[in-house]
Amino acid sequence: MLLSASMMARWLLLLSLAVTIGAPADAWALKPGTHRELAEAACAREGMPQAFCRRMGKQTYETDYQEWKDLSAHAQRELGEDRCTAADAALARVDRLAGDVISKARAGQLEAAAISLGRAVHTIQDECAHHGMTNQEHAFYSLTQQCSGDQVSPDVQPAALACARARTDQVMALAASALSNVTWTGAADLCTDWSSDNQRDTCQNAALPSPFMACDFLAEHTDWDGDDSTWHPTLVGDALVTSFTAGLNGTQATRSICGANATAIDPLMSRPPLDAHGKLGCFSTTLGCLGKVDDGGAGDEATTSGGCSTSSSSAGLLVALALLLPRRRRR
Repeated sequence: MLLSASMMARWLLLLSLAVTIGAPADAWALKPGTHRELAEAACAREGMPQAFCRRMGKQTYETDYQEWKDLSAHAQRELGEDRCTAADAALARVDRLAGDVISKARAGQLEAAAISLGRAVHTIQDECAHHGMTNQEHAFYSLTQQCSGDQVSPDVQPAALACARARTDQVMALAASALSNVTWTGAADLCTDWSSDNQRDTCQNAALPSPFMACDFLAEHTDWDGDDSTWHPTLVGDALVTSFTAGLNGTQATRSICGANATAIDPLMSRPPLDAHGKLGCFSTTLGCLGKVDDGGAGDEATTSGGCSTSSSSAGLLVALALLLPRRRRR
């Protein structure tokens, strides 16, 4: 398709913004690159085949892109969804994926097993940062950080990184034990495309959400009501590990974390309500708040990520308005 000079200029501007917004110096603790680093390091320490670990790590990284709209994949809940229902969805997901790891590996489907393990690990890691937070609240804090520099995003908290590292080590040890009798025949080829002349490394590059997806996510900040949307900081995370273990062992985990108590996983102490509207003035004057840049190392293909998932569809409109009317406030 041929682009006019004006259209080309607009897309070059958008590309430039995608590369430069959100300085890579930002310490995004649970950026996709960190998800992958934690997962692959834990897998290697457990002595599983290197290529299996790398294929698993790539999937851990790409969960943000491939399951962008599935909030259970990110240990989050929909706006208006109760905590118990959302937590149960995350538990069921991890249980199912852990079962797939074992069944696929025993059937010799090692790539499928690595993919399932990476998806499960991503959810368990994300719970450390999100604790059931809605996209709307997450977007508010992400945009506040982008605009003000205050380290308020759930993805940058030191406690989230420490939790993710500990839980990753824990579940990877469980997975390695459950896979100890698996025959790893063919595992060394999981990251090699033998059909290409140069035997291409298929695990080197991984995809991130696009600038449009990140922009779409951040646009949801205006829908947050200011109330704490998280759940208990440890109960659900511990239950995820229990569900992962049950899936590996082929046993039935508890699928209803709350039972008859609808407030069983409420946060220990909710943060006081905030005035969630009217505080993000920089959104109307700069395009630097469109998203965050992942600097996960060599080989990353994409540049901009919102850091979680989305359920909105206003990205194209938001980008267009930002390019045309950078000083008009989004309503």
